[in-house]
Amino acid sequence: MPRKNPEVSWLESSSPTIDETAFIDPRAEVIGDVRIGKFVYVAPFAVLRADEGSPIVIGERTNVQDGVIIHALKNTQVKIGREVSLAHGCVVHGGVEIGDNSFVGFRAIILKSKIGKGSFIGHGAIVIDAEIPDGKFVPHGHIVKENDTFEDVTKEQKEFMEEVVEVNTELAKAYKKLD
Repeated sequence: MPRKNPEVSWLESSSPTIDETAFIDPRAEVIGDVRIGKFVYVAPFAVLRADEGSPIVIGERTNVQDGVIIHALKNTQVKIGREVSLAHGCVVHGGVEIGDNSFVGFRAIILKSKIGKGSFIGHGAIVIDAEIPDGKFVPHGHIVKENDTFEDVTKEQKEFMEEVVEVNTELAKAYKKLD
């Protein structure tokens, strides 16, 4: 449910800006200066909280799946690119930037990090205070450490990421028709 954030000493109260083509499930929470682009899908029980840090920007055709938490620390922001998939139960806690066409797996944690374009963060991976270059694969369950190196995203992983975006974009459009 979209709503204003409370005014605090470091942040004014503001309301979400949601493109008319986006679908926000009524059981999701979207709080404060959250900017949601075209054909974005926000699933049930997702929480997008711009009440401490602000703004949270979600690029077009991105999907925020069930139980995802997006939150920014004081004086930081979260920027999610276009055609990004944030899979079930992942946590994105800012400041964070996730590049276009990336995938963040189930229950993965991204904290104070930058994820390059076209990257695949495996299920349960933990990325803290790190920068992942464009087009890299972080293995499932991996805890990123300083100086880690990563394999390139495979053709199969890229096709999977594209399919997830297509499915969820169609879901956003179909749910929107039900409104």
